[in-house]
Amino acid sequence: MYATLCSEKTKFFSFGWCILGLVGAIIVPLLFLLTSDTPKIGREQEILSLCLQALYLGQPGIIIASAGYFGQEYSHSALRTTLLTQPSRLKLLCAKFVNNAIIILVTGLVSSVIGLIVLMFQQDIEWTGSFMIRLLGSISLGILSWIQLAWITSALSIMTKSLIAPIAIMLPLVLGLSHMLFAFFQLAKFLPTLATMNLFALPAINIYLDKWSGLAVQFSWVVLLLMISAWLFLYRNVR
Repeated sequence: MYATLCSEKTKFFSFGWCILGLVGAIIVPLLFLLTSDTPKIGREQEILSLCLQALYLGQPGIIIASAGYFGQEYSHSALRTTLLTQPSRLKLLCAKFVNNAIIILVTGLVSSVIGLIVLMFQQDIEWTGSFMIRLLGSISLGILSWIQLAWITSALSIMTKSLIAPIAIMLPLVLGLSHMLFAFFQLAKFLPTLATMNLFALPAINIYLDKWSGLAVQFSWVVLLLMISAWLFLYRNVR
C-alpha cells in the first residue's frame, strides 16, 4: 500500500492541472487576505471570519486539483497502463482517495498557516487559549469540508470518465450557481457546496443549515457518490 501511495503522489504532482489547483488553493486565499480592508482591530471574531472566508475561496482550486488527478486516468487510455502496474482496482481506488485526502489536508494546513502569518502582520492578535481552540476547531472543520468536496469531485470524475465534466459541474456551484438556485428552490441548501456555508461564515447565517447538519449532509453526498463511483470503477470495462 505504501508503494502505491508513493506512486500516486508522484502521479499527482506530475500533472499540471493538479499543481495549478493546489497553487490556486493557496494563492487565492492569500490574495484575499492581503487585499482585505477589514479594520485592524484584532478582535477574535473578525480574525476567525477572515480565516474561514479565505478557506472558502480556496475551494475552486481543490476542485480543479481533484478533477485533474482522477480525470487524467481517462486521458489517452492511461487507466489501462495504471492497472498493469496495480491490477487490484480496489487497492488502487483506496490509495487514490487516501492520497487525495492527504494532499488536500497538507494544502489546507499550508494555506491556513500562511494566512495566519499575514494576519499576524496586519492585526494585533491576542493568542489566548480560548481563541486558539476556536481557531483550530474552525480551520479543522473547514479543511474537512475541503476533503469531502475533493472526494465528491473525484467521484464525479470517475462516474463521467472525464476531467472537464466534474469541473463544469462543481465549479459553477462553488462560484455562485448554488446561491442562485437557492433563491428559487429552498431544497438547494442541501447541495454539497451550499450545505456547509456556515462552516465558513461568522456569525452563522440562519437561512443555511447549521455547521454540523451541513457537514453531515455533505458527508451523505460523499458516501452516495463514492459508492456509485467505486462500483463503476471496479466493474466497468477499461478502454
